[in-house]
Amino acid sequence: MSNKKTALILLINAAMFTVLILFHYSGASIKIMNANPFGALALLITLIMFSSELTGVLTGVAVGIVLDSVAATPPGFNTAVLTLVSFGATIVSHYLFNRNLKAALTLCLIAAAVYFAARWLVCFAFAGSVESSINYLFRYAAPSAIYTAVLAVPFFYIEKRLFSVSGR
Repeated sequence: MSNKKTALILLINAAMFTVLILFHYSGASIKIMNANPFGALALLITLIMFSSELTGVLTGVAVGIVLDSVAATPPGFNTAVLTLVSFGATIVSHYLFNRNLKAALTLCLIAAAVYFAARWLVCFAFAGSVESSINYLFRYAAPSAIYTAVLAVPFFYIEKRLFSVSGR
């Protein structure tokens, strides 16, 4: 693959991550009732399916660092969780799953469930009453994880097209 194609793919993915993060944290969202999707995670998982192991994990670290600079979570939370999620997704997607839409949906649902469960555990599980903690888990985190997995559909086809053009 030529360096120009690699640079173009990197630029397109960086632009998509930037738009998704800005969109998510600007207040303009595509949430449905309490479900607020995490588009950057859906894009990360689909990117991981088509890129190398090292690229997938490093992208997870980079996205985590950027998210930690704007998120209201404890410092380092997104970096740690997205690094672990991207490492696990890389291993699973390259050695257990095929590169198809069903695998992308499944992998994205698992990754989103892990992310939102970790967020619940760190930020909400012990912060308030048991009722409010469980309420957050089932009224916000679970629907958001499912909605995030649904967002993997367009990103899967975008990444598939990008990497097929590149010759991978």
